[in-house]
Amino acid sequence: MTTEPLQLLWLQHTMNSNITLTGNCTRDPELRYTPGGVATASFGVAVNRRKKDKATGEWTEDAPSFFDVVCWSEMAEHAAESLTKGSRVIVTGRLE
Repeated sequence: MTTEPLQLLWLQHTMNSNITLTGNCTRDPELRYTPGGVATASFGVAVNRRKKDKATGEWTEDAPSFFDVVCWSEMAEHAAESLTKGSRVIVTGRLE
């Protein structure tokens, strides 16, 4: 029995660029429509990374990371209706 198909599947799975971010909206979503009528919304997300210092037991924060997010169709319309600057969000998607 060979394991090559499993190895190839694992390789393909590890090479995708899907990520999940938990952070806060840095601006209200901007809703637009393509010439074909498809909704698109764009907004920013700031992610603060915290870590615990093992020696002192204190939490420290690194500089925040900022990401631009674009969503499409129904998700874009829902984001524009429900998100505002400062909203806590979880974003799952791929890097481009």
